[in-house]
Amino acid sequence: MTSRERVLAAIEHRTPDRVPVDYWAHPPVTERVMAALGVEDFEAMLVRLGVDLRNVRGAARYIGPEHHYLPDGRECNVWSVPLGSSGTYASRVTGAPLATATTVAEVERHAPFPDPDWWDYAPIADACVAAGDHAVMGGAWSPFFCQAMYVMGMQELLEAMASRPAVAEALLTRIADFYLESSRRHFEAAQGRMDIYFMGDDYGGQTGPLISLPMFRHFIKPHLARHFALAHDFGLKVMLHSCGSVYAFIPDLLEIGMDALDPVQVRALDMSAEKLAAEFGADLCLHGSIDTQQTLPFGTPDDVRAEVRSRLELFPHGGLICAPSQEFMADVPTENILALYEAAGAYSPQS
Repeated sequence: MTSRERVLAAIEHRTPDRVPVDYWAHPPVTERVMAALGVEDFEAMLVRLGVDLRNVRGAARYIGPEHHYLPDGRECNVWSVPLGSSGTYASRVTGAPLATATTVAEVERHAPFPDPDWWDYAPIADACVAAGDHAVMGGAWSPFFCQAMYVMGMQELLEAMASRPAVAEALLTRIADFYLESSRRHFEAAQGRMDIYFMGDDYGGQTGPLISLPMFRHFIKPHLARHFALAHDFGLKVMLHSCGSVYAFIPDLLEIGMDALDPVQVRALDMSAEKLAAEFGADLCLHGSIDTQQTLPFGTPDDVRAEVRSRLELFPHGGLICAPSQEFMADVPTENILALYEAAGAYSPQS
């Protein structure tokens, strides 16, 4: 099988020639892996590891206005959210511009909201071609729930969902609409060469969902349904990222067309691979699930190989794309990373 055929077989619960694998890591970790493999570029590393997927989202080129600055010197992103000078992910967010908003009018006056015209999507076509026979993932990342937290504040957004639902709905809809149109342009630019819409948000924590099932159905599910439907209109599979425990939401996600779930945080409540395979294995493909909370950072290479083998036994006829349950971070030893791909049959130390 080609990598593309292998990935699509796994998502469609057909038996691939081997389990497909993916790779996600922080840049310093990737530098370590490249050095260990004796390769000088990222693509060569992916080839050596046998990675079957390529992500073309980053090919879209920002051509919009320069980010603006607050009087105290803090830079703001395209959502007018001020950022700090250090840190990763949302830890760089240093303020929420709509933290005190109590009306829909205040949400509507917030400026600027980004415009899909601020990106040039034309390079996506070449990136898809460059991916060759690998499965191609793309589309806007679309974290409309998390982005609303950055714009309003996490506590403030959750309070608005409970006590001022119209305000929360206005903000979530505005953000989700932007990502929907952005993804449409990603898909169009791909000219039929994209296979998977890979979008991400975070709905769960270690001990359960961040919001109740009724709130999920009211505020989140309708927007996800629109995004999933758009992807399916373009003939794409849908893979949704959410950290933490989202077990309670999986039936609803399957109902609206989710094909694969990432990253499968197996130590979160009700998220063990065994439980998910038993209850949803016929309908859901898992992308990830090799534990980055204990096994990968603190286990031995043999521990990693054993966990990979246990996943393969759970999914002998498709339904798994083997990858870490989060990005490889600094605490994961290089030898454990290589052990994952070796156990999956994608990498040979002698190759």
